[in-house]
Amino acid sequence: MSFIAKIEARAYSRATEILDRVLEAILNLYPEDLRELVVFESTKVEGQSGDDILIVVSKLENEPGSEATLDYLFKRLEVRDRRSLGNSLNRRIDQNCIFFVRIDKQAAFMDNIELAKGPDVISIQIHIRKYPKCRQNDAIAMLKERIREAGGDD
Repeated sequence: MSFIAKIEARAYSRATEILDRVLEAILNLYPEDLRELVVFESTKVEGQSGDDILIVVSKLENEPGSEATLDYLFKRLEVRDRRSLGNSLNRRIDQNCIFFVRIDKQAAFMDNIELAKGPDVISIQIHIRKYPKCRQNDAIAMLKERIREAGGDD
């Protein structure tokens, strides 16, 4: 049974950035064989100083693909980042069983997956299956096991 219903990733493409590079950074979060299933949406907004900003959202609603993407992300993270995730799971899962992760956008463009330390991020929402009813403790236990399988408890 799939535990992950869908994955959404969101990033801002500021006026000083090249949109294709932002899209590439986001696509690098997904396994190569699943990238064709990723759907993009964008919304144009105005920044504080009047500049144009595009909010780019990717969605993967294929359950097996979402499962594979979660494992792909965990395996691509450095051990210290997997440990950091494992230690902060209770703060990263909301009452709706959505798991939140922020990835460094510049690193993702260079095809490196690492947790964000600054403001230039790709925000990922991993929607954990709600049926049967998702409980935070069960979701945390499942994610800890997936992180362990990826090598987080060396």
